[in-house]
Amino acid sequence: MTHGASPTTKLRPNRHRFILTSLLRPITFITLSAAFGLGACSTPPPQTASDSPPPASAQEALRPYYAGLQSKLPVAAPNRALAADTTLTRIAFGARQNENRPMAVWDVIAAQKPQAFLLIGDTIDGDAGTTNSAEMPTLIAGYKKLSTRQEWDRFRRSVPMMTVWNDQDYGAKEAGGSFAFKEWAEKIYENYWESSAEVKSRPGVYESRIFGPEGKRVQFILLDTRYFRSDLVPFPLSDAASPRGSYMSSMDKKATMLGDAQWQWLEAELSKPADLRVIVSSVQMHSSAHKHESWNNFPRERARFYKFLAAKSVNNALLLTGDRHAGALYKAQISGLSQPLWEFTSASLNVAFGMGDEGAKEPDPLRVGGFWTIHNFGLIDIDWNAKTVKLSLRKDDGSVIEEHMISPFG
Repeated sequence: MTHGASPTTKLRPNRHRFILTSLLRPITFITLSAAFGLGACSTPPPQTASDSPPPASAQEALRPYYAGLQSKLPVAAPNRALAADTTLTRIAFGARQNENRPMAVWDVIAAQKPQAFLLIGDTIDGDAGTTNSAEMPTLIAGYKKLSTRQEWDRFRRSVPMMTVWNDQDYGAKEAGGSFAFKEWAEKIYENYWESSAEVKSRPGVYESRIFGPEGKRVQFILLDTRYFRSDLVPFPLSDAASPRGSYMSSMDKKATMLGDAQWQWLEAELSKPADLRVIVSSVQMHSSAHKHESWNNFPRERARFYKFLAAKSVNNALLLTGDRHAGALYKAQISGLSQPLWEFTSASLNVAFGMGDEGAKEPDPLRVGGFWTIHNFGLIDIDWNAKTVKLSLRKDDGSVIEEHMISPFG
């Protein structure tokens, strides 16, 4: 998400005391205070040698509490399956919607007859008011509301989908790996989308699928840029705020975007045979022209990603990104790759803050075309015979904003 400050994960004292009574093993008040950053509100009882060690994190402290919750979590409408041998020629994608706003865009996208849709984060406004509530009721309520929307329900039942989250459906604005409630957020997410057994078997929501016969195989790699990400580094209060964001680029060698396990998984995925790789990141990759959330917050991690592609000779990749409440296309020449690496950003489906092309406000040598701050979605047409891919940024009425023809086949 590109607006607002980083979330706090502190609990209100009354909420904290409720959690305390729900824990299944002795955890002192002072331990929880340390976990959630609270000041001591009472004198802690003396510990004995038999007491359990303090939790190593807020997430660990909350596990017994979440295990005892009896919440009935929402589930999305059934989704059409996409056959593994499908030759894909048209894919649509988008990000950032509010479950309470008009949703006619789903009928417009359906009219384009995509064979698959990639929903790449900010599916609902789930972070509103959840920051200080461990149960995250607005996250749950957001999914429930979404399921009542007829346009969404029609689309969900008719077009095969793959999803990943961003901050709005992760549970707190611009949150990362230190978010105290992330394990419960993952439970809510995986329950709603009925995630695969593979996704449910590990922390985070990243996944990969391959469709199509040999010679026309499309690999979708959906990265989780939330669950493991290091904390963002805000500009010091003494510094003048950037007009295009709030965060510095961290050169900390220990900082991570994906976490060790996901990096290892990504390396293995890039070793699989595929003719076109569509790599999804909920936040932007190439751009250094703004100080909002992006891979530019962690330049070492972005360089690592590029080196991964070069080491595996991945000359057939296309990046899809969201988050920015805008649509744009970017092209970067990466050392070690024979083809330019294109990035296609599309957001928002129904939450935009501008009137048109605002590229003049954010000059970027890597951007090809405008920076469109209007409702939009992306359309990708693959011509396997010509070995070309058409990238089409569309308005919410289906009309074309920009189109670019590329050839991401190494």
